[in-house]
Amino acid sequence: MNQDGTSSFAEWMVESFDTWPVQKRQEAAMLCWSLWKGRNNLVWNQKGLEASEVVVSARMALNKWKKAQDNMFDNFLGLMTMEDGSERWMVPDQNTVKINCDAATFEDSNCYSSTFVVRNDRGEVLKARSKCRVGSTGPDSAEAMEVREALSWTQESKHQNIMIETDCLVVVQAMRGSDLLSSYFGVLVKECKSLIHDLSSRSVSVRFVKRSANKVADFLAKATYSPSNRIWRVSDHPGFINVLMNDLI
Repeated sequence: MNQDGTSSFAEWMVESFDTWPVQKRQEAAMLCWSLWKGRNNLVWNQKGLEASEVVVSARMALNKWKKAQDNMFDNFLGLMTMEDGSERWMVPDQNTVKINCDAATFEDSNCYSSTFVVRNDRGEVLKARSKCRVGSTGPDSAEAMEVREALSWTQESKHQNIMIETDCLVVVQAMRGSDLLSSYFGVLVKECKSLIHDLSSRSVSVRFVKRSANKVADFLAKATYSPSNRIWRVSDHPGFINVLMNDLI
């Protein structure tokens, strides 16, 4: 029996939930979920996580859930700004290019794709590239990989004002946070931070948007389901033209 009179973790948790405030109950529930997910990853995939990674994963998942509940989300706690969370794609400011990133995983073919689309302040497509790679990776890692690709393209371009948008909240929070993750995802985030540091002489921002504001990149990611590097043209697919036009309506 524990000092507080409970005889098991389950009993302690039930009693604690009766007295804890809502925020603490949410954090505890998400931490338990993250521990269970980490345990399954170790048992079935032989991939272990550090305790700090479990905590960060729980925190990010909770913030992601809160962001979905618009009336409950606390921007400060989630490392978010008032500019995050757009529901519709908008043309960028004058002399600014916007890069939308997305990724998709295809478990049946053991592949995953990642895409970025570059548009100017008139909504014109400057570049649209999609890659499909053989292998298995988590959706967050695939998203981080494409943000890294977009930043690499930015380095090679001459544009001075760049806005990068992704609908992966976990990637944006990880890039803004100070936690160091000893995982493949953590390595990708570190590389993204390094690229942004190298671009400090330009105006570069990475923002979170909702899926509804990222439809063009989402369309191309899902359309690229075979291993290849493809440079898209507006005329390549009628569906591509439709989603582009819908963004401008």
